[in-house]
Amino acid sequence: MPAYIVPARARRIAVCALLSLLAVSAHAEFTIAHTGGQLTIYEDGAPVLVYNHGLVYPPEGVDAERYARSSYIHPLYGLDGAVITEDFPADHYHHRGVFWTWPETVIGGRKMDVWTLVGARQVYERWLLQEVEEDQVTVGVENGWFFDGEHLPKVRETIHFTVHPAAEHHRAIDFKLRFTNVCQEDVVFEGAKDKGYGGFSFRPRAENKPFVFDTAQGVSVEDALSYDTPWASVRWEKEGAPSPGVAIFQHPSNPGFPHPGWIFRHYAFLGVCWPHEQTHVLKPGDFFELQYRLLVHQGVDAAALAELFDAYVKQNEAGHGG
Repeated sequence: MPAYIVPARARRIAVCALLSLLAVSAHAEFTIAHTGGQLTIYEDGAPVLVYNHGLVYPPEGVDAERYARSSYIHPLYGLDGAVITEDFPADHYHHRGVFWTWPETVIGGRKMDVWTLVGARQVYERWLLQEVEEDQVTVGVENGWFFDGEHLPKVRETIHFTVHPAAEHHRAIDFKLRFTNVCQEDVVFEGAKDKGYGGFSFRPRAENKPFVFDTAQGVSVEDALSYDTPWASVRWEKEGAPSPGVAIFQHPSNPGFPHPGWIFRHYAFLGVCWPHEQTHVLKPGDFFELQYRLLVHQGVDAAALAELFDAYVKQNEAGHGG
């Protein structure tokens, strides 16, 4: 498998001062730090998220050979600094913070399950970008999908995510995901049988139950595997404070937008699924792209989320968004 390499590309941007004695414009200061197999993004010294490019091993008593994994975000922090993702939850050991995987990928008749980590997993290959600017920080990374024990990837994922400054009630993180067939056989993507699982996923901390799922159609009281909404959010109560939550916005360039593939699980799961109940075949050398906005929020109701989603769509339709 690829060697572990950490290039020194992160740079810090100083706070810009106006050439005026009467007014000073202050900006959030983003920084990036590497510790072992983790990349951490900070805003004004407070952690925003950790991207795990090195292998992360499960707690003692859990099958380490199966469940060791990389190429995902955990912890993700809320606006109040609390950790809002969960890793290795006892009910589903394969769930991991913010991740992007499929359970039903078939390559030359051979199943490649990077969702539940059955004999295959994502592996770090190289950094593409680590860029800090006054109003955002962007990370790009390239990973391969390997069968355990093999040295050539079958799929290569190119992941870019951009972290924006925290506003009073929310923070936006934009994701661009590209998946390329780098083998000599067809790669078939499809959702889990009769469920449609597979895609971009968020695992909140189960201890924050009960959860409420907001959508463009109102609250989803029941669990769902399909829903007619271009955005969805999960929120929970916090004693003495406005409700925290996380929303996922579909990007208008995604295939089938607005796509009905979703997972709402009240035990603690929010995912947007593609191609859901369909199949998508990648010929050798072919690729597909998916883009999403992850919105970390606190004290934001469904009406405000709808307005934020509309602004996101208009921004991207005008060609100004991620």
